[in-house]
Amino acid sequence: MTIMPNMQSESPTSSVAIEVWHAPAASDVPGPTESFCERLLLDEEKVRADRFRVASARHQHVVGRGMARALLSRGRCESREIDFRLLDHGKPIVQSPEAACRAFNVAHTKGLVLCGLGGREQWLGVDVEWIDRRTDPDLARRYFAPAEIQQLDATRNADEHRELFLKLWTLKEAFIKAIGTGLYTPLDQFAFEDAASEQPRLTLADPKLARGKVWRFESFVPRDGFVAAVAVGETETFTTNDSMVRLTAFEEWIAGQSESDRR
Repeated sequence: MTIMPNMQSESPTSSVAIEVWHAPAASDVPGPTESFCERLLLDEEKVRADRFRVASARHQHVVGRGMARALLSRGRCESREIDFRLLDHGKPIVQSPEAACRAFNVAHTKGLVLCGLGGREQWLGVDVEWIDRRTDPDLARRYFAPAEIQQLDATRNADEHRELFLKLWTLKEAFIKAIGTGLYTPLDQFAFEDAASEQPRLTLADPKLARGKVWRFESFVPRDGFVAAVAVGETETFTTNDSMVRLTAFEEWIAGQSESDRR
């Protein structure tokens, strides 16, 4: 079992710092966030969005893609200039223009969408879950690593069990999204120790899963009622334990844009 270090560089403006933007997503009638984001989509993206039969799923898709276009392009290019490309297992990356090429990742759950932004050379994954999501203890026993099942078995009650399960789930999702494999990587091939902490430690059954990167993970609360995780892979070793997440509400940015338009 390989243990990956869980450290961060000394400077508070280190390359490991990750912007995590969060935005509400409507369950039925679209709101101002959906309207703003949909205006940024290309025609083919709107066609893809219309294939969603459930309104909430459509809204999450629209907000996620619109946030990505808005945030990747700001100060660099026009949002419509951005061309995305999918990797082998479906992870989107920026193909062009060069000025907008940086790590990003989108995650969504009932009522909330996250967009994480990192540096050009970083590998990045984010995930988020609604804290009241119904969880199945048998799911962990079927798919999680033994060390994680032991942590779940040690919880004192159902609420604590659900909270830890969701922390583990978001951490695991963030990691497989960061390495670009998704669920093609079995979830029992890696484990998180001290998962209840804000900065858990990764252990790997196969060292190749690290992809030659030094990994840092963090669990956090983007808004009340949600739990999220970020995974960042870099080539350097980190040396402090400061938080790497910088949270910003996307609707505040929209309001700022609207104010600028009125001037």
